[in-house]
Amino acid sequence: MILIIFLLTNTVLKTTAQPDLAVYTDILKNTYSDGLFMRSAFLGNYKFESYNLKAGLQTSLINGNENAISGCRIDGSKDFIFKKVLLELGGFGLWNIHSDILKEANFGCLISTKTRHFDFQIGTNFRTYIFRNETIKKHKIENAGTKIHENFNLIYSFGYNLKPANNKWNAGLNITNIDYFMINQETNPYINLKGSYKVNRQLRLFGGFWYKTAGVLNLSSNYFGFLMRGGITWNFN
Repeated sequence: MILIIFLLTNTVLKTTAQPDLAVYTDILKNTYSDGLFMRSAFLGNYKFESYNLKAGLQTSLINGNENAISGCRIDGSKDFIFKKVLLELGGFGLWNIHSDILKEANFGCLISTKTRHFDFQIGTNFRTYIFRNETIKKHKIENAGTKIHENFNLIYSFGYNLKPANNKWNAGLNITNIDYFMINQETNPYINLKGSYKVNRQLRLFGGFWYKTAGVLNLSSNYFGFLMRGGITWNFN
């Protein structure tokens, strides 16, 4: 469906719009998983002049989650220049279905900037954990206990890239507590080794290895899990 929308939009609007679609698959394991998990995601991006619109879906392939769609998100942002620095200011909504018992809603905002080799993102989010209706009825949970709120969590990403963004190939390292369908606590960031290769003007391959520790910003740090990702991005221009 996302692919059809982008193809139609690109046909009708012969402008400077830049639509693209990314598809990737994750293989992951952590201290509470029973073996390996696998999931896929579809991310559409539409850039028109200084505006960016994004939407995505995450699907569960192999894990303990019986829900076929385990996550969705929408983003909107605008580029602007402040004191000769190009910035991107945006907001997002993210919804995850962790199981038949619990789901999660996140709303937040981010400000981002890039240089030739560095990427920076910082912002805040508001998270709500919500018991699902079946669980509320089964355990007779009262209204006051059906939701847990977290306000003004810090979200961040700091990255270094060997090459400029439009280079044929690139590799880099990120420290971050955010991903497309995941927001960790501030003290539990991922270390992300990533790479990409531009096959032609429209097709780019990308991948990465994510390593997560628990409490790395506290007094002690322990292994928590890892994630491997591979995917492709199509540019429809």
